[in-house]
Amino acid sequence: MPTGLTDAVLDTLPARIAVIDESGRIVETNAAWRAFTAEHDHPLVPDDEGPYLDTLRRSGNDQAVAVAGRLQGLTDGEGEASGEYPYHANADGEALIVRYAAVDHDGDRYVVVTHVGRAARSETAADLRLKERAMDEAPVGITVSDPSLPDNPVIYANAAFERITGYPVAEVVGRNCRFLQGEDTDPETVARMRRAVDNWEPVTVEVRNYRRNGEEFWNQVTIAPIYDADGEPSHYVGFQQDVTDRKRAEETLETERDRLALLNQIVRHDIRNDMAVALGWGGELADRLGDDDADAFERIMTAATHTKELTEAVGDLAKILGTTDPELEPVALDDVLRTEIERVRSNFDYRSEGIDIRGDDDLPAVTVTATSILSSVFGNILDNAVFHNDEADVRIDVDVTVTDETVVVRIADNGPGVPDSRKREVFGRGEKGLESPGSGLGLYLVDNLVETYGGRVWIDDNEPKGAVFCVELRRGDAE
Repeated sequence: MPTGLTDAVLDTLPARIAVIDESGRIVETNAAWRAFTAEHDHPLVPDDEGPYLDTLRRSGNDQAVAVAGRLQGLTDGEGEASGEYPYHANADGEALIVRYAAVDHDGDRYVVVTHVGRAARSETAADLRLKERAMDEAPVGITVSDPSLPDNPVIYANAAFERITGYPVAEVVGRNCRFLQGEDTDPETVARMRRAVDNWEPVTVEVRNYRRNGEEFWNQVTIAPIYDADGEPSHYVGFQQDVTDRKRAEETLETERDRLALLNQIVRHDIRNDMAVALGWGGELADRLGDDDADAFERIMTAATHTKELTEAVGDLAKILGTTDPELEPVALDDVLRTEIERVRSNFDYRSEGIDIRGDDDLPAVTVTATSILSSVFGNILDNAVFHNDEADVRIDVDVTVTDETVVVRIADNGPGVPDSRKREVFGRGEKGLESPGSGLGLYLVDNLVETYGGRVWIDDNEPKGAVFCVELRRGDAE
């Protein structure tokens, strides 16, 4: 080919190309190389009159020095006759591949250097082998099917698919994956996958499948289309993961929730009703007892009231345990607090002269983010302030502080207080959960509910004595 024609062909190529002689000097370049040199000051394309390889070595750029070493090896006849170097970034911040090859011509040795953008790099056989090896070693089952063939058969399956299903790859290729289905496979789930395939849409399902030995297992299947170079869908890739253990755990949890619901029904209906009867008759006796029996009567009524409140706490706790992701909504805080304060006054009307609750006549109208059982938070704290108070005259103060994003409710009592060493333990936060040395189920419920609402609860000291239970909640009307 004439020299002029060769130069013209090289100038049409978008890659930057240069030819280096044995002295390390550039003796030929194409138009792309020359244009880049004129517009950029790049470590691999220096604007220098000296030998190219010497300039690279003096550049101070570690990658340029490495490239110079490889090119020098080719001019000296050492190492492989060709190769490439992955330059991390060019002047435009893009990845770059430096390719080089030795050429002998008329007894002289030359090296051809080509700069190719990493994105434009064509896939080599080595690249394809690496990707296939990665798929073979993947921990999840992988299949590729070809919808252009009759019945959309599998054309590739990896080793993990064989481990999960028990079917050797040789028995899988050429078949549609429906062979994994069996008697108890849900037909609607199968239909959903079929619709996705027909419409070239991705889909993820959990389906009951069967291994080669007939054993059932739960398979989490994700199917997605693969597109060709023209952007058209050509194949489907499938990912399979054995989720049997998780499904069994979910089924066990569902059974436990059903049992918990039954327990809740018994506790809320039978025990609560019986305690209501006992408290009702106790109220009838209150005016008939003499002073000598008043102390014993108060102890009985307090215990009965406490039992009734515990049944409500168990019911509320069952709602929490039975809901993995409760839906939060704006709840009027002032209404909840007034209702709970009145409930406590009513429940303890047999000793009303000894209980003084203040603060409910001046509550700010504000909503917080919670659920319908927010009342359990403040009901349990108020009950706790009464049950664990050793004073003849119980004093409870309720205060609400509103900020732009949060609301803090402080419920202060004049009881014995809570030592610093137990201010976390009373909520049952220890490793033993409900067995930790807390004040009971009620405060454990408070802690869990407030955390569910995205808030927090803590205890401060009251002055001159007692404890202050602080509940911070997110405002329901905050932007």
